[in-house]
Amino acid sequence: MVMRCVLKHHVCLCVLSTAVLAGLALITAQTKVYAKSLNCNGIANDRASGEPGDPSGDSKTGKIECDGDGRYEKKYGRVSIGGQYQRVMGGIGGSSGELNGDRDIDMGADPSNAPAVKVYNKADITIVGKLKITDKNSKSTGPAIQVESGGVLTLAGNVDIQNVNKGILADGKGSSVTVLKGSIGVRGDYVIGVKNGGTVTLIDGVKVNGGEIVVGQGGGTVTLVGTSFSNVKTGIVFMGDKGTANVSGGAGGATINLASGNSTGVIMQGTGGANATVMNMTIQGGGVRVWGLR
Repeated sequence: MVMRCVLKHHVCLCVLSTAVLAGLALITAQTKVYAKSLNCNGIANDRASGEPGDPSGDSKTGKIECDGDGRYEKKYGRVSIGGQYQRVMGGIGGSSGELNGDRDIDMGADPSNAPAVKVYNKADITIVGKLKITDKNSKSTGPAIQVESGGVLTLAGNVDIQNVNKGILADGKGSSVTVLKGSIGVRGDYVIGVKNGGTVTLIDGVKVNGGEIVVGQGGGTVTLVGTSFSNVKTGIVFMGDKGTANVSGGAGGATINLASGNSTGVIMQGTGGANATVMNMTIQGGGVRVWGLR
């Protein structure tokens, strides 16, 4: 290939070999395709940096960010029948998108206020190892887990989330979080938040301490299969002026035990454009408050 350039009235010709061009193309592809992800390679260990493509895997203590734009590189891709490389959702942590190994993340160690785990752009991630998230300095104000833009996150290992300001947020249609076992404790804001059609599911056995369930603008779905909440000041808050909100206890039902004192079971806010449904739920210790409707 011949490139022609003009530099201060001088003309030059530059001849680039095929090998050089191939190298430039590879660098460009690697920079463009998976630059946003972090600690989403697959296996956590003490020697890994967590940078995209690190063959050692992920840092045990680093925040996790999985960008579903994926990668097409030959080394990590899967070949389809037609010979084309398919996108590997979630990174090289296997074509299955699984993240293994125990992880212990302190949100306060990162001044960016970013979530401890963020999954987006239709990444489909399953964390099968133990996941512990804390905020030792009690300074972070963001959610511990945030899934958006069609991301899907399944927490299949034991989850231990404690002393965070906010728990789990699912934002956007197709965005979902499923927690199979463990415990979640928040010190201030919501324990589960959904908006714009997001979905959060807690399976039987997951224990929750503090916080509230917030269904924001655009609605969403929260399913609590046999889950028990304790020390809750406000049970469920429906916000926004449009969308459909559903909070269900599933087939086994769920129980929210409100804290003693000035506690409320359900709060409805907005101008009356949204629809809210609560099913198979037992809320002990408070009633329903409605305001802002017309």
